[in-house]
Amino acid sequence: MRRIQPNLTALICIVIVTAISASSCSVHFWGAGQSSRDTRLVTETSRQAHEQAALGKYRNALEIYSNAYDRHHLRGLRQGYARMGEQVVLAADAAYQKKDFAEAGSIYRALFESGITTRDFAQSLTFDDDYLDKQIKACSKTLMEIGLMKYREEKLDEAIAIWKKILAFDLDNKNVRSAIDTATVQLQQLKNLK
Repeated sequence: MRRIQPNLTALICIVIVTAISASSCSVHFWGAGQSSRDTRLVTETSRQAHEQAALGKYRNALEIYSNAYDRHHLRGLRQGYARMGEQVVLAADAAYQKKDFAEAGSIYRALFESGITTRDFAQSLTFDDDYLDKQIKACSKTLMEIGLMKYREEKLDEAIAIWKKILAFDLDNKNVRSAIDTATVQLQQLKNLK
């Protein structure tokens, strides 16, 4: 058997590391039995989901993993799906920290509705439904208060616009619906006076 030259060995290692990194770390050495078809499926699912996440389409990214995992239930899909969930919750937390409560609330809602916290790997996640629900309520409450400040400043258009953002992720919020209805009636009355 012929020995590979040291420089060629280093080149092969670089190519392997680059190939693994290029697939967003979705391809791992799962052991014997991982077919090339399965590996391609995991890699393609990861690629599609990461493209959607990069565009801020987190719901789509989670759905891509959910659909693939439901059909194939591969370990690589489970790992990638869990990592995607962690990436999405980090994006929501970052939006929350930046005080973009509408964006944060929408991302938390996408995670909540995705069902990722009910999967067989849910115990490995750093978040659960209670956390997501708490964050959705916090976003809703903060936006409600910001809207109320605008309302008190008699900036009814701005208040309504802020409150409508809440309904994008907290659709059943009766207080917000009531506030929008009240402010809309008052805005219409003001326009009729002019």
